[in-house]
Amino acid sequence: MINNRLPYFLTKPLFGDRKKFGLNPNVNDSDWIIWMQRSVSDFYRNTQLKGIGNWVSRLAYPIIEKVDFRGTKVLEIGPGLIRHLQFMKNKPLRYTICDVRREVLKMAQQQLFDAEIPCEIVLLNGESGPKFPFADNNFDIIISFNSLEHLHPLDDYLLETKRILVKGGQFVGGIPCEGGLAWGIGRFLTTRRYVHKNYGINYDKIICWEHPNFADLIIERLDVYFERQYLKLYPFPWLPMDFNAVASFLFARG
Repeated sequence: MINNRLPYFLTKPLFGDRKKFGLNPNVNDSDWIIWMQRSVSDFYRNTQLKGIGNWVSRLAYPIIEKVDFRGTKVLEIGPGLIRHLQFMKNKPLRYTICDVRREVLKMAQQQLFDAEIPCEIVLLNGESGPKFPFADNNFDIIISFNSLEHLHPLDDYLLETKRILVKGGQFVGGIPCEGGLAWGIGRFLTTRRYVHKNYGINYDKIICWEHPNFADLIIERLDVYFERQYLKLYPFPWLPMDFNAVASFLFARG
């Protein structure tokens, strides 16, 4: 992807100043504290639920139509507002949602309640690292939209995901094409500008910690731990990842 080929003075505003700030957040950093306070209450609502952000974030959701949820135990990691529910052709037996933010779980729980889907919420301990509080082989399907780009170290989280997924179970979801030209320029012109204008913090620092994983790395590591069943780029599936906004995926545990 383009992030590996551009000069550094261009990668900083497009993908963050990773050489300076690294990939692990400083939880005591004043910019990070402001970001954590406002990323759900303000940023998500004003950039991802309206306009171009809303359109982009919804592109990958139709992948859900390829999954049969009848009689299954489902886990969703980082559920947000579960806006892919409209693409579920049938309902699971049990739906578990997990996140490190209580306010996100409350929003998602309401969506599942309205859809009459039995729900269990699990608040994760953000300090416990890549460890899910679930037994081995516990879920038939695991869903992850716009969360894998956040999880670091990625391999540890993918190994945990594989551990709690039954053999033959499916791992389905979507990711932004982080690290690609279209995504970098799009963020530079929209969300980066929004954060600098409204929060007064260094977004070139925050994005290093918020999105440590580039899309090509995520797909590469998924291929290591799971068996690929389906992968599609949007909105231009015939073009390379650099020229797309998001990717949807469907993998299985072998």
